Amino acid sequence: MVTLLLLAALAQVPDLPEDEAGDAPDAGVSAVVPPLPVATLPPATHELFERIKGRVAQVRIIERRSGTKSSIGSAFFVSADGHAITNYHVISSIVHQPEDYSAELVRNGNDAEAVPVRVVDVDVVHDLAVIQQDALVKDWFELAAKEPPQGTRLYAMGNPHDLGTTIVEGTYNGLIQDALYDKVHFSGAINPGMSGGPTVTAEGRVVGVNVATLGNQLGFLVPVEHAHELLTRARKAKEGTPPALLAVVGAQLMDNQQRITERLLATPVPPQPLGNYRVPGRWLPFLKCWGDTPHEPENPYTITSYQCSSEEDIYLSSDHRTGVLAYDHAFVSSDQLGPLRFSALYSAHFSDDAGGVEATKEDVTNFRCREEFVKVGNLPVRVALCLRAYKKFPGLYDLSLRAATLDASTSGVQTSLDLAGFSADNARAIARRYLEALAWTK
Repeated sequence: MVTLLLLAALAQVPDLPEDEAGDAPDAGVSAVVPPLPVATLPPATHELFERIKGRVAQVRIIERRSGTKSSIGSAFFVSADGHAITNYHVISSIVHQPEDYSAELVRNGNDAEAVPVRVVDVDVVHDLAVIQQDALVKDWFELAAKEPPQGTRLYAMGNPHDLGTTIVEGTYNGLIQDALYDKVHFSGAINPGMSGGPTVTAEGRVVGVNVATLGNQLGFLVPVEHAHELLTRARKAKEGTPPALLAVVGAQLMDNQQRITERLLATPVPPQPLGNYRVPGRWLPFLKCWGDTPHEPENPYTITSYQCSSEEDIYLSSDHRTGVLAYDHAFVSSDQLGPLRFSALYSAHFSDDAGGVEATKEDVTNFRCREEFVKVGNLPVRVALCLRAYKKFPGLYDLSLRAATLDASTSGVQTSLDLAGFSADNARAIARRYLEALAWTK
C-alpha cells in the first residue's frame, strides 16, 4: 500500500525544466522536490474489531414455555445505562405476545452469560427498537451526527447464522432514491442474524443499523438519524412505566398512513396509455412501474399488463406486513373471439384476481365487499370494493379495489388497487381518486 502511494506521488512530481538551450539544469544545482503527502490509512479491520466487539451483542428471543431460543438477531449498546438498539422485526414477537416470549442479550460469544432485557420503545415504520438491560455498561457506541460521504469505507457487525460476532467490510452508497421508507444502500454482506447490528465508520461511530439484504453484497441500513430520534425518546421513558407497545405501534402506523395519503392526494394521478384507454400511471416517485405483453400465439386473445408497486412494506410480524400501495392494469383484447366468448373470458379473468395483501385470520377480519356498476365520466365500469379491519390496531384497514370497463365487446381494461394499513376514509379517498383516472380514448 505504501509503495503504491509512493509511486503515485512520484508520478505527480513535475519534470525538471530545461534551460533555453534545451539542456538539463546544471548538475551542481539541486532540484527542489516537494515533500510527499502523508497517507492517512484506515485502521486494520482486526484492530477495529478488537476495540469495539464488546459493544455488540446477540439478541435471543426465548419461548417461555420451553425456555429455548425461537429466533436470534443482533443489537449494540448506545448508553452507559444499558440501552441497546436493534430491529423491530427482531423483537416483534414480544410486542405481539409478551406472555409467550422474552428477550436476552449475550456478549462475547455463545458461552457468555445471558442477560435479560426489556423492550423500552419501538419505531415500527423504520424497523427499530430500543431494549435495555438493568446492569450498567462500560463500553458503548456513539451515534454519528450525520451520514458519511458516498464511497466511505464502512464495517457492518452482527451475529450471522448464530456463528458469533462478525465484522464485514463494505461501502456507503447513500440513501435509496425515491424510496417510500428511508434506507441506506450498503455494498457489503449482511446475513441473517446480523439484523439490528451496527454499521460503523473506521472511527467506530454508528452510521446505520443493519436491516435487510438482497444478497450479492447488496445490503440495506436504517439511517442513523432515526436511531437518534428513537434513542432520545427512549431515554425520556420513566422507569417502571414502559409504553403499551401495541398502542405505540398502532399510533405510528396511523401517522404513517396519513403521511402517505396526503402525499398521494396532493398529486394529480398521471395518465398512462393502455390500449384504447388511459389508466393511472406512476403516481409518485416511490412507485416502481413496469409493463409486458406475453407472446402466446396459441391464445386467441392478448393481455397487456402495466403494474406499479411501492416494493416496500412495514414488518409487523412474520405473517403480517403493511404500509403497501400496489396496483395493476390489464388490457384484454381479441380479434378472434366473438362478443359472447370474449365476455366469458373477460368475466373469468376478473373473478380470478383475488388480490389483497397476505395476512392471517389472527391479524385481520374477512373482507367485506360491495359490488356495483358505475360511470367514471362516460365510461361504464364494474367495481368491487372490499375492506377488512386490523384486529390488533383499531382504525386501520386493508382495501382491495377491482374494476373492469364495459364499453366494448371484444376489449377492455381491468384494474386493481391494493392498500394495506390505511384508515377507512383515507383508503376510500385514494380509491376514488384512482378510479377517476380511468378514461376511454377511442
